[in-house]
Amino acid sequence: MKVLVVGAGMYVTGRHGSGIGTIMASLAQASRELPIESVTIAARSKSNQTLVADAARRINEILGTALAFEYVAIDSERPILPQTAGQFDCAIVSVPDHLHHHYAAEFLVAGIPPLVVKPLTATLAEAQDLVALQVRHGTYGAVEFHKRFDESNLYAKRSIAEGALGQLLYITVDYSQQVHIPLEVFRGWAAQTNIFQYLAVHYIDLVTFLTGFIPYRAMAYGTYGRLRAAGIETYDSIHAHVLWRNPMQPQETMIQQLSTNWIDPDTTSALSDQRFKIVGTKGRLELDQKNRGIELVTEEHGVKHANPYFSDFLPDQDNKLAFQGYGYKSTVTFLKDVIALSKGSVRRQDLDPLRPSFSQGLISAAVTESVSQSLANDSRWIDL
Repeated sequence: MKVLVVGAGMYVTGRHGSGIGTIMASLAQASRELPIESVTIAARSKSNQTLVADAARRINEILGTALAFEYVAIDSERPILPQTAGQFDCAIVSVPDHLHHHYAAEFLVAGIPPLVVKPLTATLAEAQDLVALQVRHGTYGAVEFHKRFDESNLYAKRSIAEGALGQLLYITVDYSQQVHIPLEVFRGWAAQTNIFQYLAVHYIDLVTFLTGFIPYRAMAYGTYGRLRAAGIETYDSIHAHVLWRNPMQPQETMIQQLSTNWIDPDTTSALSDQRFKIVGTKGRLELDQKNRGIELVTEEHGVKHANPYFSDFLPDQDNKLAFQGYGYKSTVTFLKDVIALSKGSVRRQDLDPLRPSFSQGLISAAVTESVSQSLANDSRWIDL
């Protein structure tokens, strides 16, 4: 299996002091059990070559692997297709939000299954176009919604399915990130997205996954301040309401309230501060997904809340370091699905309802677009 990765940002390499780098480490770990022959990383800056080489050396050394990582600089927003289309078995797209449709479409047409980091697209029309291309070319595609693999969210899914909470009434979400993300890491394109599209979309997909409900109305209000003053024309925070309906019991409706920002101080104890609560007629479930009970205090970094459940190098049963966590599970599941598809042991139509597929991504794309429309129209309610 030969894998193409488009993008060399923090989620791929761990640059900007963000830590490990989920994509490259996941591929190296997966190479222990899957026939991954090589990985090609394509990005626009030639300066990324040293960064990728350093990350590859560090990851292979930690894991005791020898996965070959090659770097290719591309001069435009076009990937290294079609001349190399036959060389890759799948692709991972980790580029700015507004480029997702462009790259995913290229891969679908070329018959290369893509895994796209969230969000799938910024608009519903773009997401619908990708689904149409899937059908036309018979190519599988998935969104890297890793929160579906988090054990705490799976616990919530089981609790809802068993009826422990009764009829669902509302879900609240508080989600924020440190300010260096828009000020430094994404400064070149932060004005082309917003905090809801980039971050809150996780919890739109999660409601779809947890409940099976369908959204039908949305509205939002945004606040400006820190980022506009720094020359970045985007919201500091976005506060949205989304109305959902149970398709099996249309009279059952639920409201979701989301407050998101990316202006947290960089001195806060974790990159992401995230909590959500589910309330029903028979119970309440609260999940603190930042403070998971692990607090590290050091002279160099002060207080940190660690989340090794997402992704980290941890000892396995043979006392060897292995890359583990729900971030890894998300990536390796996609790779295993691609292999199963190539062998004919599963069909794309079988995977679509079970995975965060492009067809399921239509829901989060529709909500994201409606929130943007509400923000542009004095916080008016938008029908989906």
